[in-house]
Formats: sequence, C-alpha cells, structure tokens
Amino acid sequence: MTSPFSHIAFGLRIDSALELPQLLSAQADTPTAVTIEYGPVPEHLPDPLASGVRFDSSPGKLLLRVDGVARYLITDGNRIVIERDPAAQDIDIRVFLLGSAFGALLHQRQDFVLHGSAIEWEGEAVVFMGNSGVGKSTTSTAFRKRGHAVLTDDLCVVRAGPDGRMLAYPGFPQSKLWLDSLEKLGFSPDSLTRIREKIEKRALPLGDEFSPNPLPIKKLYLLRSHNKEEFVLKPSEGPQKFNLLKNNTYRFGYLAGIEGKTGHFQQAMQLAQQTPLAIAIRPRQGFQLDEFVAALEADLRT
Repeated sequence: MTSPFSHIAFGLRIDSALELPQLLSAQADTPTAVTIEYGPVPEHLPDPLASGVRFDSSPGKLLLRVDGVARYLITDGNRIVIERDPAAQDIDIRVFLLGSAFGALLHQRQDFVLHGSAIEWEGEAVVFMGNSGVGKSTTSTAFRKRGHAVLTDDLCVVRAGPDGRMLAYPGFPQSKLWLDSLEKLGFSPDSLTRIREKIEKRALPLGDEFSPNPLPIKKLYLLRSHNKEEFVLKPSEGPQKFNLLKNNTYRFGYLAGIEGKTGHFQQAMQLAQQTPLAIAIRPRQGFQLDEFVAALEADLRT
C-alpha cells in the first residue's frame, strides 16, 4: 500500500501513513528507505536479548511502549509499525516516533547515533553532546542567531564518507526548546507549536537556517555545568574520548539487542581518532549564554 506522505531526514526517504510536518518533503525520484505504517503491535517481544521499562530488543527488532500514546515496532532498519492508543493525538505519536523509535531504526541501520545537536561552521559540522537539559539545543540555537545554520537537533547521525572522514547528517529542520531558553534567545513562544500537549517545550522551525547537506565533523563538545562561576574548556584525549562518545550514544541501551555492536565501537573509535573533543563546562546558575557561546567561538577559531 502506498503511503500518502513522503519525507526526508538523515539522508533517508521516509514514506509514512502519518504526516510529519516537521520534516522536509522528499523528491519523487528518491528511493524509499523507511516505511511507517499503522498496524497491530504486540505488547512484548518473545525472548528479547535486552529489555527496559519501555522497550524490548532482539536482533532486527525493537518494540517501544509509551503508555497512553502508542506501541512502536521497529524492524530491520527500514520499517516502523505503530499501534496507537485510541485517545492519543498525532502530536504525541510524532514526538516518540521521531525520537526513540527513529533512534532505534538508525541503530539498526548500523549508523553511529549521538545524543547531540550540530551546527555548520565554515563548511564543517560542530557537534554539541550531553545529557538532556544541559543546553544542546539552546547552544545550537544561539549559534544560529550568530549566522550558523543548524544541521540537527537531539539526534546526530554520523556516517563515514567516501574518503573515510566522518560526516554528520542533516536531521529534522526544527529545534526543541523550553520556555526559559526561548526567553534567553529572544523568541516568543506564542506562535510556536508545543512538541506535546502536556509539556511547555516548543518546536522552533529552522526554515532557511537549516543546513541540508552532510558535513565533515570539525569538533565535538561535551556540554556540562557546575556550581562555579567560570567557564572551563578541557580537551579530551586517548581512551577518554572513546568513552565519552560511547556514553553519549543515543539510547545506548538499545544496542544490547541489536546486531552490529562491534561496528558501533569501531565507528566510535574512528570518530575519536579523527576529531578533537573538548568538555565545555558552564556555570549552572545564570547560564550566561552569550559568554558561553563566545568562548566556544574563540576556541573554534584557534
């Protein structure tokens, strides 16, 4: 059955039964890489290799459960089946589809997936990694206001290019920001769509400030905060770089049930060998966003 909506993200054409207005439309001659459809999904996978509160994972399959929203069955890196809760709204279905479910699909495709945002800097990509709430989207949007296009937000897909250099791929042309971040950045939330009905996070469309092409990665930053007043930039070297990349893999727990875990570690090693990484620490109180971004800009110029 032909899906009514065709989109593109991470270099993949996605044919979907659910419209995904956050994504760019795919060109008609682009071959389909991923299909998204509605159908029955079991509550559990039989004999999973890995399980969590919300998921079961086996080679070639991952089942994601979100109470009150939907169950998602992701298979072979090319298909997602959704069984939605009758009371769920499309906006809620999409947020988990384009987050955890799509992250699982990308892992199944043997992509290296970081929990990070990325911007374009003079023809290359700069990636900001870190835990939820540390300021990845806020930092990338601050760079956007300084004239740097955003490549991806939250899910950062990395693949080796033809020459072996690791490339970051464009994701969804929007950033997701909490109200306090929007205020710091000078955006009004009034005209912005909530990413879910029950939370105060908004989707900020990127428009022409979205970078649509894969870019070689210039530098990686791991964002952290502390209770001190100064900014700290600490280069990371050797095994620490590999461990930081592993620890900032998107939904790392999914890999326990996915074939190709060895390939994931090889990709992490390849990225660590090619790309400098620094730990960027900012004051926890009073974010001081302009000063933080200025410090990162100065580091990138040197």
